[in-house]
Amino acid sequence: MTSDYHMIDDNQRNAYLDAIYTAIEKGMAAKEVVCSITTGFRSVKTLRIQPGLNPYHASVADIGYGFDAVQGTIDRIRKGVSSNKVAMLVFDLDTLRISEQQLSPNFELAVKNAPPDVYTLVDYSRKLNQQIAVRIREANVLGKELLGSEWDVILSQAEPIQAIPRL
Repeated sequence: MTSDYHMIDDNQRNAYLDAIYTAIEKGMAAKEVVCSITTGFRSVKTLRIQPGLNPYHASVADIGYGFDAVQGTIDRIRKGVSSNKVAMLVFDLDTLRISEQQLSPNFELAVKNAPPDVYTLVDYSRKLNQQIAVRIREANVLGKELLGSEWDVILSQAEPIQAIPRL
């Protein structure tokens, strides 16, 4: 039996969904550690007052919600594929891609005047942010491979929605 999209069989589809889910899980683990470190940054006076700390923390939270959304969508797809679930997968993955683009600039602004005694945490956070980015990119590549040309069609329909500014 072939799936509704990209003319692949269920086993191939499930292998892609498993790989996307795993990439998201690995990114989520890094996000959890980053979130804890970021919370700790609030106790460092020179970082607490940095203009980028709140936007960075919000970016990390956005990514966490995005990871949850992708996993939830994959769970719903596994219960039965429909075009709107596949469209949600594209929307969720691409929204994660957008959130990831905000992560590094917000982080660098947040740690701009970090004191030497937190350099180790700053470097560790930077590496974890890179791991998060790698996993988001990996999940997006896998999604594009899974859907082939359908990815671009679905994305063109989702982009107007993504253009709505976040509060």
